[in-house]
Amino acid sequence: MLGWFQKKPQTVYEAVKRGYDIGEPGQGGLLEYQVLRGEREVFPCNTEALDAAILAYFAGEWASLEKIQNFFKKHLALEAIPNFEHWLYGGDRMDRPMLGLSILLMRDSQVVEAVKFGIYLSIYYDLHQAPGALKIVQILGKDPHFSYYALEAFLRSSQGTVLFYDLGQKLEGLAKDIYEYRARQLFEEKE
Repeated sequence: MLGWFQKKPQTVYEAVKRGYDIGEPGQGGLLEYQVLRGEREVFPCNTEALDAAILAYFAGEWASLEKIQNFFKKHLALEAIPNFEHWLYGGDRMDRPMLGLSILLMRDSQVVEAVKFGIYLSIYYDLHQAPGALKIVQILGKDPHFSYYALEAFLRSSQGTVLFYDLGQKLEGLAKDIYEYRARQLFEEKE
């Protein structure tokens, strides 16, 4: 009876947590799966606007989330990652604490690509030492839009393989395909 009184989710995280579909059925994770398999190539984009928005976040600018979301309305997370990493490593910015920004993007963003980028940022801190962030990644990772990023983040954390395999056992459809393909890659790397 109370169901129709519930407000529509305001963020991607709220929508995923409450079981809402956040995109076209069957399309979530398709691009990442194609890139992972080498079937599609994604080209890096100019991240100057993103870099400036991240610096604004660290300077305490209240509109920084909006600037980051605006960037990701026009660009894919996979397009932004290479040049962001170049900017991050090239400018001696590795001392920036990414935990807060990562959680902000994962929990409060209304843009799917910004949430993906927030999950990606979790590779710059130990998820095992940040239980709140770990819980968010686990929840988001069950959705095929975010499975690729969650699985990669888990692999880079201190208890990576346990988290990776635990999430993988809960996935279905395309998300399960991403997990199985990545697991095969890991197995082949060990041989």
